[in-house]
Amino acid sequence: MQFTKKDTSLVKGVAILMMLFHHCFESTGRYAGFEMNFFPLTESQTVTIASFFKICVALFVFLSGYGIAKTLEKTPEDGYKRQICRRTFSLMSGFWFIFVLSIISSAIIMPSMLNVYNDPHIINRFIFVLYDFLGLAELFGTPTLIGTWWYMSLALIIIAIMPVLYRFYKKYGMIALLVVTFLFNGFIKHAFDDKIVNFDMIRWTFTLELGMICADKDLLVKIKEFKWIKKNRVVDYILKLFVYSAILGLCVYERRYMDCNVSYLRDGIIPLFVVIYCYTILAPIPGLRNILWFLGKHSMNIFLSHTLLRAFFLKDFLYGLKYSMLTFGVLLVLSVLLSIIIDLLKKYTGYDKLCSKIMSKI
Repeated sequence: MQFTKKDTSLVKGVAILMMLFHHCFESTGRYAGFEMNFFPLTESQTVTIASFFKICVALFVFLSGYGIAKTLEKTPEDGYKRQICRRTFSLMSGFWFIFVLSIISSAIIMPSMLNVYNDPHIINRFIFVLYDFLGLAELFGTPTLIGTWWYMSLALIIIAIMPVLYRFYKKYGMIALLVVTFLFNGFIKHAFDDKIVNFDMIRWTFTLELGMICADKDLLVKIKEFKWIKKNRVVDYILKLFVYSAILGLCVYERRYMDCNVSYLRDGIIPLFVVIYCYTILAPIPGLRNILWFLGKHSMNIFLSHTLLRAFFLKDFLYGLKYSMLTFGVLLVLSVLLSIIIDLLKKYTGYDKLCSKIMSKI
């Protein structure tokens, strides 16, 4: 048994559902001015769950650590630079296409969105657009057209530092790596203001390392294979379903009370459990598994483009639907349709072929 690319896609599918719900209802300000019905939940429960779903970021970080570690495992050290180049281009080529589409659609549908780059000096405007195009806006603290694009800076940092973390881990071991990480994170958290050092670019290191360690030790497979009831697979699954679901429920309500000074621990351990839950409980369910695979396949496009619909072009329509679950469901359907259209545009404009040629050169 292995934790395959399909399993990764399944977890990405769960993460993208979490992200959409989180962005819709993480705070009352998201739907301020709209009359909302939160049935079958209460407003408080909806906001609590949406806040918990912020762990979608950590899920993507964990999967990055896992996937890159598996790649580095098969790559000689003199090939690390090539791997960094390939992963960076793969990431950015998907982003650049949607970036250009977003600029064009904003200029046509809602030109005021482009005011985010306004500055008295024309050179600064150019720099703002360039940094945003390169995915570096969050890292350098410059304006970005879409707020959710902040993750691009983190993704680029992950690709750059993973070979260093992996070599350190292989040379000095897990304990040394984690101790150094805790000391470094604690020092940065208490010694610097966020205006000096953006802690969001650092806090996910522990989560990234957990993904790497799980890949090296095959922990996800070992946990899934371990049978609580060895003689009856069905009873074993049902028992795990109830116990894991109960733990997940506790995580939802307890996460917000955990000390934010050690949030990097919280946002590593809980997402690890969520990955285990997806792999052990959700993956064996045939119909659900296929849906989550499909969503995972489109997760990158949805992540990069959904904010255009939710926060700008269709905000009044989506929140005007009044029912929170309907708002979420319609946003999901429209985001998937938009992702399919984006993939078709990439194919028929020749963008995919161009990217494939460049990748082959790399």
